[in-house]
Formats: sequence, structure tokens, C-alpha cells
Amino acid sequence: MATARRKEFICILPDNPNVLAIRKQVKGLHYDGIQPLVATGKLVDGGAIFEKHPEEGKDALFRGSVIVYSGDSAEEVRAILEEDIYATSGVWDLSKAQIFPYVPAVRQPLP
Repeated sequence: MATARRKEFICILPDNPNVLAIRKQVKGLHYDGIQPLVATGKLVDGGAIFEKHPEEGKDALFRGSVIVYSGDSAEEVRAILEEDIYATSGVWDLSKAQIFPYVPAVRQPLP
């Protein structure tokens, strides 16, 4: 008997302008808040988007975040995003968030 494949959604979340200080301030709370989502398989993958790869000793030039969530609908995923400290503190510009149905072809960790 076939089992239903879970639905995944890729989220592109641009930062608001000039929020580096806020991002740094709430980063720990963000990581704490996503741990239950990772543990339950709701948050599959994610990370920061940059203007260019960060360089040692320089502030990173953040553009936002990209996250893959599993869920039943884009609305469910948006509700999760709206509760994240990066959203509630004003780091992410949720008015410009993009949420797309996503089916990965390859998923491998970097060595």
C-alpha cells in the first residue's frame, strides 16, 4: 500500500532594510524556536541568503533566508513563519515572502 508523500514548501524570505543589528540580537532565540520544528520534521532545511559569501572579520551582507518546511498547505507554513522571531522582530519582510510547493530531487549534506 502506498503512503502519502509529505508536502514540502520552499520559502524565500527577504530581510527588511537595515536589520543586521536586530538579526544578530534575536539569532539565538530564532535557533531555539526552530528546534521543535526540526525535531518533528516540519523544518527540513534552511539558512541565510547573502549578497556574497561571508568573509572572515567582516559583517555578512544578509539578503534574507530560505527555508524548506513540510506541511499540509502554504497557509500552514505561513502561520509557522508568522510566529518566528525573525518575523515578529521585523527581520523578515513577510509582505514579500514567497512560498512555493517544492519537491526535492537531491538532498545531501555538504561534506
